[in-house]
Amino acid sequence: GDVASARRILAEAFSHSKESEAIHLAAVKLESENNEIQRSRLLLARARQQCNTPKVWMQSVQLEREQGLFQQAMHLCDEGLKEHPAYAKMWMIGGQIHMEKSPPELFEAAKTFERGLQKCPRSVPLWLQSVECEIRQQRYTKARAQLERARLRNPGADLLWLKGVEVEMLDGSERLANHLMSKALQECPTSGILWAKAIELEPKQGQNAKSVDALKKCENDAHVIIAVAKLFWRDGKNAKARKWFNRAVTLNPRLGDAWGAYLAFELEKGTAHEQREVIRKCVDAEPNQGQDWNRIVKRVPNWRAKWAVKLKRYVEEIYPSEFNAKPLNREVELLLQGEDPYAAMAAAAEAEAAEREGEGEGVKEEGADAKQYFEPASSFQGQRPGFAFKMGPRGLGYYRDPKQDMLKGEKKEQKTEQKQEPKPEPTVKEEEGKDEKKEDKKK
Repeated sequence: GDVASARRILAEAFSHSKESEAIHLAAVKLESENNEIQRSRLLLARARQQCNTPKVWMQSVQLEREQGLFQQAMHLCDEGLKEHPAYAKMWMIGGQIHMEKSPPELFEAAKTFERGLQKCPRSVPLWLQSVECEIRQQRYTKARAQLERARLRNPGADLLWLKGVEVEMLDGSERLANHLMSKALQECPTSGILWAKAIELEPKQGQNAKSVDALKKCENDAHVIIAVAKLFWRDGKNAKARKWFNRAVTLNPRLGDAWGAYLAFELEKGTAHEQREVIRKCVDAEPNQGQDWNRIVKRVPNWRAKWAVKLKRYVEEIYPSEFNAKPLNREVELLLQGEDPYAAMAAAAEAEAAEREGEGEGVKEEGADAKQYFEPASSFQGQRPGFAFKMGPRGLGYYRDPKQDMLKGEKKEQKTEQKQEPKPEPTVKEEEGKDEKKEDKKK
C-alpha cells in the first residue's frame, strides 16, 4: 500500500489521541513491516512514555528479540515487569529469551518462570512454559511437582492434565500415563483435546471403541473429529477420512493442528487439486490455535512468514514421512512457498519463450506485429477469432487457440490449391462434339 499516506493518517490520529495504545501499535506495525527498525524503536520509546501499557512494553521487547539483540530485549523486559509485574506474557517472553540464547540458559529461564508464577499463579500458559523448561532439562520429577501445584491452583484446566500425560510418556511410564489420563477424563469429561489423546494412547484394537465414547461426550469438538479422521486414514478409508478432516476444519477453522493433519493426509493420498484447495482454505482461515501449531509458528523465524509457509513448516516437522511420501506437484510447491503459482509459472513460460526466441528457435509469425498470446478478462465478452476463453496459467481470459490457427491454415491451403489446379484437358468425345458443331455451322 501507500506507506506515505498511511503515515499521514496516523500522524493526524496522534494529534487527536496521543494516549491511544491502538494508534501507537498501528504506527509501529507499519514501520516494522517496512523494515524501518529505527523508526519503530523511536515510536515505541514515545509510546512507553505516553501510554505505558503492557502491550507497548511487550512489543518493545519483541522488536529487539526479532533482531537477535537479546541483551536489549532482556533490559526492556525487566523494565516492563517493574511497571506491570502481573503481566504473565512478559514473564513468558523473558524466560523464552533465555531459552533461545546459544547455548540456552535453561537455569535462568526456570528462575524467570518461577518468579512469574509467584505473581501470576492463575496463568496456565505460564505454568506450561515452566514445565516445558524442566522437560528440556529432563527433570521429570520437578515437572510432575510443578504440574501438581498448577492443577491445585487451576482446577479443570485440561491442558495441565494433557501436559502431565506427556511428561509420563517422555519418562517412559506408559502405565502411569494411562492412569493419569483416566483421572484427567474424570476431572474434564467434555475436553475434546483429552479425548483425542485418549484415543491415541489406546491400543490399536480398542481405538474405534474409544472414539465412539469420545463422540458421545463431545461430538462437535474438532480435536476428536481429527482423531477419528486419522483412524479412517490409517485403515485406508480415504473418502471417509477426507470427509471427517473437512468437518474438523469447518467446525474450527482457526485450529492449525487440524489444517496440518488435513494437508498431510492429502499429500499422501490426495490429488494436486485437493492439496491446493486445503492450502488455499488454510490461508484464508489464518489459524492461530493448536498445541503443536503455536509451538512451531510462534518461533521467531516464523513470525513474518506467510500462512502457506507456516503450514509447510508445520507439516514438515509433525508429518515428515507424509510430506516426503511423493514428489510435490509444481503448483502445490509454489503455493507452499507463499507464491502465486499462476503468476510464477506464466513468468517462467515467458522467460523460456524469450530465451528460445533469442536463440532463433522461436516461431516467427507473418506481419509486423506478433500475435498476442493472452488477453485478461474477468468475464466472457463474446467470441474472438483465434482465441478461446478459459482459466489458464495466467488467470482468466482469452488465450490464443492453436486449433483455430490450424483450421485457418488448412482453409488457406485448400484455397491456394484450388487456384493453382489446372483446368482438366478436354476428352476425345468433347473434341468430336466440337468438330461436328463447326461442320453444321458451315453447312
